[in-house]
Amino acid sequence: MDSLQGRTIGKRYEVLALIGRGGTADTYRATDLTLGRDVALKVLVERSDDTNARLLAEARAMARLNHPHIVAIYDAVEDEGLSYIVMEFVAGRTLAALESGELGYKRALIYIEEVLEALDYANTQGVIHRDVKPSNIMIVEGGQHVKLTDFGLARRASDVTRTTRTGQIVGTISYLAPERFLSKPADVRSDLYSVGIVMYEIFTGSLPFRNDRDDIVATMYSHVHDLPTPPREINRNIPEVLETVMLKSIDREPGKRYQTAREFIADIQMLLGTTGNSAAESRSPRTFTPNLGTASSDPGLRSAIDRALAPARNRTDALENVLRGMIATRRRNYDEARDAYLVAMHELAAAGNQVEFAKTTLKFGAMVLQKAADGRRDRDELRDAVNKLNDCLRIFREYDLQEQFTHAEYTINALERTAIGVIF
Repeated sequence: MDSLQGRTIGKRYEVLALIGRGGTADTYRATDLTLGRDVALKVLVERSDDTNARLLAEARAMARLNHPHIVAIYDAVEDEGLSYIVMEFVAGRTLAALESGELGYKRALIYIEEVLEALDYANTQGVIHRDVKPSNIMIVEGGQHVKLTDFGLARRASDVTRTTRTGQIVGTISYLAPERFLSKPADVRSDLYSVGIVMYEIFTGSLPFRNDRDDIVATMYSHVHDLPTPPREINRNIPEVLETVMLKSIDREPGKRYQTAREFIADIQMLLGTTGNSAAESRSPRTFTPNLGTASSDPGLRSAIDRALAPARNRTDALENVLRGMIATRRRNYDEARDAYLVAMHELAAAGNQVEFAKTTLKFGAMVLQKAADGRRDRDELRDAVNKLNDCLRIFREYDLQEQFTHAEYTINALERTAIGVIF
């Protein structure tokens, strides 16, 4: 889409400059000619019914919210075939844009408390955010407080049920709660989990679960099954009580997390109460470090996530089946794992997603090898895995995925050696 700079939208909003790009929308600074104030203008970059519906859902969700820590929405406009949301313009930067050393211990906790206050209010209005991450937390110019933005994925809590379309996983992978990957309902505890991930990132400079930009599903699997590294193992300056709060907020079981934002806020206020002296300040953890795989700071990951989470049902269903295959392999339920991987490979092939198809085939080959090591060797299955992986070597080479190429070669050799030793 060409730049809108210089245009007047709806005979009212004069577009000044592009200030941000996202997966489905661009954001411009504009002037409201009627009221004489600056506004933010969010415009779709694609015009599918699905994305248009999501934009209107954002307008409906945000229009009902009036809170000092939530970016306000003023208007929704359609002009010359494009749809816009007119929002409060916030001068400042996102949390993701901070440089190392800019955010101190106490200020970080204040920001987290304000985000939680925003979520608590939204929840009283029947809205959950569903996409809490550093790039959606705006630090108002001067740095005194924050505003939560981009309720583009928000819904009324009553709408978030098991009837949601299978495989409709939205948001940014690194911050989503485990239940979101398992087609379970999202609620306020899912938002609080995301806040916990942001906290962990602020105070350790890293994400708690693997964020391999070349393997989205591995990150999903890690959220569901892995335990996070205790924050104090990464940064010894973190007080034990802060570590306890963070680990509670990102527990994989929703029932073991904070159940309400107010519970979470009470503990944050307790932590703030311990920082009023120099001894506490001397324990301050290292500050927020960007470049952590967020969609805004890593174009490669953003591209990968966009490919994997496109609206096409077969693609999103494939991700669920890959995850199901990984879980079944871990449980040594090889029949279920085989079926899940084969379905996923078929879906990814149909979607034309060669890279994810090849990576899934590599997981399938590793499963067959593990199955053989457990004494359940099947020569035909071993040879089938070898043939499938041989076909994938070209894909890894074409996309310059050297690590996966080497892993595939190793797996092929191991499968061939195992097949030779099978006696019937």
